[in-house]
Amino acid sequence: MPSKKNSGQPKETPLWLKIIKGFFRFFARAFVTVFSVIIISGCIIGCVLATVILGMVDDAEVVDLDQLELSYTTIIYTKDSDTGVYVEDTKLYGESGKLIWADYDQFPDYLIDTVVAAEDKRFWQHQGVDFARTIQATLSFLTGGDSGGGSTITQQLIKNVTGADEVRIDRKVKEIFNALALEKQYSKQQILEAYLNVIALGYNTKGVQAAANMYFDKDISELTLPECAGLIAITNNPSIFEPFGHPENNKERREYIYGEMLENKYISEAEYNALCEVDIVTSKGQVTGRESSKYTSWFIDYVIDDVISDLMDEYGWDKETASYNLYNGGYRIYATVDNRIQNIVEDYYENPDGFPKVYNSTQPDSAFVILNYDGEVVAIVGGKGEKTGSRLFNIAASGKRHIGSTIKPISSYALAIENDLITFSTVITDEPIYKAGETVGSTTFKADWPVNYYAGYMGDVPVDVAVQRSINTIPVKLVTLLTPRTVFDFLTQKLHISTLIDSGPNNDVAVAPMALGSFTEGVTPLELAGAYQMIGNGGLYIEPHSYTKVLDSEGAVILNANTAPERVISAETATILNKLCQRVVYGPRGTGTAAAIPGFTVAGKTGSASDNTDLWFVGMTPQYLGVVWLGYAEGMKEIKYGPYPTPVIWQAIMKQVMVGEDPSVKFPESTNVVSATYCTASGDLAGSACAETATGWYKKNHLPGNCTRCYGDSNGIWITDGDDDENPGVIIE
Repeated sequence: MPSKKNSGQPKETPLWLKIIKGFFRFFARAFVTVFSVIIISGCIIGCVLATVILGMVDDAEVVDLDQLELSYTTIIYTKDSDTGVYVEDTKLYGESGKLIWADYDQFPDYLIDTVVAAEDKRFWQHQGVDFARTIQATLSFLTGGDSGGGSTITQQLIKNVTGADEVRIDRKVKEIFNALALEKQYSKQQILEAYLNVIALGYNTKGVQAAANMYFDKDISELTLPECAGLIAITNNPSIFEPFGHPENNKERREYIYGEMLENKYISEAEYNALCEVDIVTSKGQVTGRESSKYTSWFIDYVIDDVISDLMDEYGWDKETASYNLYNGGYRIYATVDNRIQNIVEDYYENPDGFPKVYNSTQPDSAFVILNYDGEVVAIVGGKGEKTGSRLFNIAASGKRHIGSTIKPISSYALAIENDLITFSTVITDEPIYKAGETVGSTTFKADWPVNYYAGYMGDVPVDVAVQRSINTIPVKLVTLLTPRTVFDFLTQKLHISTLIDSGPNNDVAVAPMALGSFTEGVTPLELAGAYQMIGNGGLYIEPHSYTKVLDSEGAVILNANTAPERVISAETATILNKLCQRVVYGPRGTGTAAAIPGFTVAGKTGSASDNTDLWFVGMTPQYLGVVWLGYAEGMKEIKYGPYPTPVIWQAIMKQVMVGEDPSVKFPESTNVVSATYCTASGDLAGSACAETATGWYKKNHLPGNCTRCYGDSNGIWITDGDDDENPGVIIE
């Protein structure tokens, strides 16, 4: 019988061993499971991170440094009154603040050394990211220390341009890839140029050029090493280190920068010690141009509007686009203003007590504009009193007002002389065209029309007297003869008055508007000045303009003023009109005698709208043409005056403007115009029997006949009949 030990039955495992084996089997399976989960999760997370990082690489944005350069300050240049040389006058700042782009070759070498030593010591060696500094800054951030100090100049440029500076890992990673991409696209010099042009340097100023102007009144190329260090010191924190308000902080930061320059062997120890003893002198209160002014001048307001309007016309931009490009495009605008004359007008207008008083309880507003005979606007003021803001409504440029009798020389008289319908001395009867109770078409006149400001009629008068006295009836006769359409087309197509209404129930193609200046909307003082040029320059129209040219940031011309002269009347007509307008100032019955400037020749014309709601004087010297308007900007209100005020205002300003001008200079006169003595009774050339005579000016090929009236023959009658009820004809006797 086999023993129990060798019976072939399996030996029973002890319980304690079973427990141990089971535990290890469970642990092994658990370990394998957890390890597998970790491996799988790690793979998944790795794939996700790889996807994110690869996405960041693919999405890395390269800042367009070429486009960046376009977003900087526009500068307006004006001529120095003494030298005639263009000088910087006003800077226009866009959304990016005060920024004037400077090219890399304008930077002094020590400016480059200063910024590299202070901001990014290994700038010339790394490829956009200093990984040693980045790791150090990251460890500091994770351990609760200061997270700053890891960004290179390239990374700082990206933050400055994009505005992305949140303390987030994903943002920092993206910045790193963007910096690497930027350095592949641009050279180190291009990156430094961009960085130094966009860094914030206090007082809403960006870039070292604008800051050099502001803090030191210098071009960046003129700065000393301490001044360069003074600018770079500001970048650490402009509110703490700018030198105007915190000179000691700025000095402390400069000394730190000198230490970094010494460590990096940009300067010697002797130079370091010497630099630490040098103070910088700032130019607070000496800001270049008009930056210190609270508001832009009336002229600067106008040239801005003028350029925006022309950009819209030239390039089809809307107003928002044109405005943005003007303020951010780094344009160079060469303005026509004469600052001496502009200051004269502004000084007068800022003191309302100097204006002639009227009898109204509230004194009226006023505007003034001056052109030369090349169409250049040399001065403009759009309202009376101290200027209270920039880009205010400018009545001189944009205010549409009724121009009254100032229309007469540029409409009825100009065309009548041009077409040989009248001469300087043609005698025409001052009488009502329509009597009270008379009906013409659908209109029944309640009183005699037209009326004169002197509330009567003078009978037979020569054109010379009609212009002097600003008689209304005679221009009405002439416009009727010429036809309102002919006059309207001349004003709009030749003299380029843009505000007249061509059609509709209330339009300006009618006798009253064309003869007496009572328009549907009105005319601006500037366009009225433009129309009068022809009387002072020999018959030419040149579009009024506030600039000669506009350059873009690369120096290419993007706008040229239209300075081409257009002949609108003959030189002969212009000469005769000018002589007639001189009689308004110097004639015995002239309405503008208060405008005379001793020693100078002045021609002009007064004007007043119905009920004296708008008062005008257009005055000309051989050098300049000035228009003054007086009225109430809000609504129509009668001005109650004693002496006619507008020639007084004009003379007070223009006598200052003419200081230094040559009084021997005369208006241009056609050689085809001759002077002759005429009989004031007949308007013909005077003979020995003519009792009253005067001097007139005539085209050589259109002289009056010899006077026969004073010899007993007075049968000359010129009659133009019409069979249209709306245009019943004119009788000129």
